[in-house]
Amino acid sequence: MADAEKRPWYREFWLWFVLAPPMASIVLGLSLLATAVINADSVVVDDYYQVGRALHRVQEKEVRAEELGLRGQLVMDREHGAITLRLEGKQELPETLHLALSHATHASRDLELDLQRDSSGLYRADAQRPIHGRYYLRLTSETDGWLIIRDMDPEDRELSLNGGEHDA
Repeated sequence: MADAEKRPWYREFWLWFVLAPPMASIVLGLSLLATAVINADSVVVDDYYQVGRALHRVQEKEVRAEELGLRGQLVMDREHGAITLRLEGKQELPETLHLALSHATHASRDLELDLQRDSSGLYRADAQRPIHGRYYLRLTSETDGWLIIRDMDPEDRELSLNGGEHDA
């Protein structure tokens, strides 16, 4: 009994028996919080607005692309990241188009590129890295206010783009 009275407080079994679960839950909670912050879900990119509890998709820009009769062919060198676009429409097209490639599962693989028109009338850009996997493609013109949306499967190297056509 004399040994039990002389032992320091931190060597008592019941102290650790009572304190271990709350301390473990704090450590586990902080690690889960860190995991949630580091691996947060990416935000959905599209034109939506909310009325009450319902979400509505705005398709004005896609309708505008259809009205302009936009038709084209996108060719992608997936190994080197070179992108070429041939685009035709009812009116003069701008010198620069914006291409957003959103990876289906990894936001870190998303690409934002500006396609520049060259002297032959083709739009070109270089991602400067391989482009592998499934992507959601958004081709826009900031000046003309139109949008073309398409899905790009992992094996696709060529993709036809038509204003008003949407498969995403």
